[in-house]
Amino acid sequence: MATANGPFSSYIWQLKLMKFRFPVIIIDEDFRSENISGSGIRDLAEAISKEGMEVVGLTSYGDLTSFAQQASRASCFIVSIDDEEFDFNDENDVNIALTAVRNFLIEVRKRNRDIPVFLYGETRTSRHIPNDILRELHGFIHMFEDTPEFVARHIIREANKYLDSLAPPFFNALMDYASDSSYSWHCPGHSGGVAFLKSPVGQMFHQFFGENMLRADVCNAVEELGQLLDHTGPVSDSEVNAARIFGCDHLFFVTNGTSTSNKVV
Repeated sequence: MATANGPFSSYIWQLKLMKFRFPVIIIDEDFRSENISGSGIRDLAEAISKEGMEVVGLTSYGDLTSFAQQASRASCFIVSIDDEEFDFNDENDVNIALTAVRNFLIEVRKRNRDIPVFLYGETRTSRHIPNDILRELHGFIHMFEDTPEFVARHIIREANKYLDSLAPPFFNALMDYASDSSYSWHCPGHSGGVAFLKSPVGQMFHQFFGENMLRADVCNAVEELGQLLDHTGPVSDSEVNAARIFGCDHLFFVTNGTSTSNKVV
């Protein structure tokens, strides 16, 4: 799917429709500075924003553990590492700068193995990045070596690939169904929440739970979501995925809770 703001996969389009927030987070101490480095990183942030992605600019890591928790709500990290942080004649100075980046990566990877992380800096800086750090990166962005627009599209491509991988099969199919604006002619009888709009208290109920929840409140008759009875479609895909996660040969979903599961066994 393509929009006026650039290319988007169907999943990214769902994110926009449902108002999910997965910003690109930029960490650069010069983000608000009036120097050439600050100007460059802001140009990149603006180019990313023009492609339709939200950008959050920060000037420091702060508390690493707390900051790394942001990995659950981000689509990508861009971490600046400037030549000014290095005294190339002082090995200890180089080690201090690299230790900060390494510690950041360790904290992020504890919680999220897949989120894209880019380093942003001058070309000569990249020569001092050791392999253990490079292995955890999706790339090194060479400052001023290409146009902000080109770099932005490269970053967004990696962010989109990451976001595409997040939702398990059934949830992905459910979002597809809810965002497709299909009329509901099956149970439950509230018809995607429309029935609640006919009274004041129903309006309160609808606003409290939100339209997405009510549109996604469907029964086993929705063909697009597969079947629990014969284990087909997204239901089957999700059972295979869950079996992989739990390390078992076969896994089957039931809707009656643990008591019924025990009786089945």
